[in-house]
Amino acid sequence: MNDTEYALRLLLKRFLISLPFFAISVILLVELSFPISLWAVLPLCLPAFIMLEPLSLLVSNPIGSIFNPKSVNREINLAFSIPEARIMDGMYEDALDLLKKMIPRDPQRLEVYMRIMNLAVHHMKQSEIAKEAFHAGIKNLKNLGERKILAFEYRRLMDLCRDTNGYEQDD
Repeated sequence: MNDTEYALRLLLKRFLISLPFFAISVILLVELSFPISLWAVLPLCLPAFIMLEPLSLLVSNPIGSIFNPKSVNREINLAFSIPEARIMDGMYEDALDLLKKMIPRDPQRLEVYMRIMNLAVHHMKQSEIAKEAFHAGIKNLKNLGERKILAFEYRRLMDLCRDTNGYEQDD
C-alpha cells in the first residue's frame, strides 16, 4: 500500500470517527441562538485534530498521486549519482564499470546505454565502447521507440566523432 492509499484509508476511518462530533456541533449551532457559540465550535476542534494527519499526508504527497495512487513511482533512484561523481572526478573507467553493472539489473533501462555511450564518446574518446553499448541496448530493449532513440543518439555521437576528428571510430 502506498502513502496515498494509506492516507485515504486513514482519512476515511478518522472521518467516520469524527462524524458524531460534527453532528453534535451542527445540533448545538441550531439549538443555541448565538451566531457563533463557543459550545458549538468546541466539538469541531476534536475532529479537526483527528483529521489533521491524513489531510497533511494527502497534501504533502505529489498531486498526481491523489488522483491516481497507482501511478506514483516509489523507487528512489540514486543509481546514477555514483557514476556521475566518478565522471566528475575523472575516474572514467570506474564510472563505466558501475554503469555496466546496472545493465544486468535492469536491461530495459534506456538511460544506462545512453550514459555509457556519452561517457565513451565525450570523456573516454573510445567509440568502440559506445558501439558495444549501442548493440547491447538494441539487443536488450524491447520498446521500439526506445530503440529508435538509442539509434538516433548513437548516430549523433558517431557524427560528432567524425566532425571532431579527435579520434578514430570503429563502424
